[in-house]
Amino acid sequence: MPDVLAPPVLAATGLRKSFRVGRRQLTALDGVDLTIGRGETVGLVGESGCGKSTLARVLLMLARPDAGTVRFGEMDPFTLRGKELLAWRRRVQMVFQDPYASLNERMTAAELIGEPWRTHRDAAPADRAGRVRELLELVGLRAGDADRYPGEFSGGQRQRIGIARALALKPDLIVCDEPVSALDLSVQAQVLNLLSELRRELGVSYLFISHDLSVVRHVADRVSVMYLGKVVEEGPTEEVFDRPVHPYTAALMSAAPTLSPHDGERILLGGEIPSPLDPPSGCRFRTRCWKATAECASAQPPVVSREDGHVGLCHHPL
Repeated sequence: MPDVLAPPVLAATGLRKSFRVGRRQLTALDGVDLTIGRGETVGLVGESGCGKSTLARVLLMLARPDAGTVRFGEMDPFTLRGKELLAWRRRVQMVFQDPYASLNERMTAAELIGEPWRTHRDAAPADRAGRVRELLELVGLRAGDADRYPGEFSGGQRQRIGIARALALKPDLIVCDEPVSALDLSVQAQVLNLLSELRRELGVSYLFISHDLSVVRHVADRVSVMYLGKVVEEGPTEEVFDRPVHPYTAALMSAAPTLSPHDGERILLGGEIPSPLDPPSGCRFRTRCWKATAECASAQPPVVSREDGHVGLCHHPL
């Protein structure tokens, strides 16, 4: 469970990030706020192209925001240089989407897991081989797997190696970018359960990016919903799924596959999907929204607050 009394591991405020596309500007992030508590899992959902991966790159300091702030505790990582920056990078690690592309086929499992210690030498344990064996066992593999190559492992086992590598530097936050989308359903469940167990044991926090809403509902404490560069709704997972504020969130939830024919009517969106190069004025969802009025085109949507930190941006909330 997240530690609600501890200060957040991460607090991002007002993040903006644009890219030049020919002579035009593509705004990938437009005033994004995100907070992740210690030991908390925050799910990040939305359509392809909404800005999820750009947000992850900014939080990992792989891209610098045009505006806004990022805080890890009291620290702004974008002000750090040299050894201070290197020390900070240990605090944030990543688990990649494709366990086949993210592991070097020419390196053994031990070499892959120990690779972060080649850069962060002062964080390397005295007994590297022993620590590698501990990490392998922590993620459900055998100590004897240390000398095997990626080609000798299944997809789920490869992803476990990726998780062990992310844990090698004892991070505070792990960014998981679609970590189970390339795996079979039975293997997905194993990896998701492993991530939950590691959170309980180690107190690590996750930013969990996914298109699979059922997966997010299973693992996340809170959910942020993005649309065309903006977070349009965020709150406790069950609240967002069961009582959405924003029409886009409701449409997104209704599109999730279900085993029951009585789980609600599917919301079919009309209109054209806007281009991020030329987003609509006012509410960016208005061109597809069945509740849109003239007000939605002329003014930015206000913040609608419910209990337990559940908020959305909408002129006509559900």
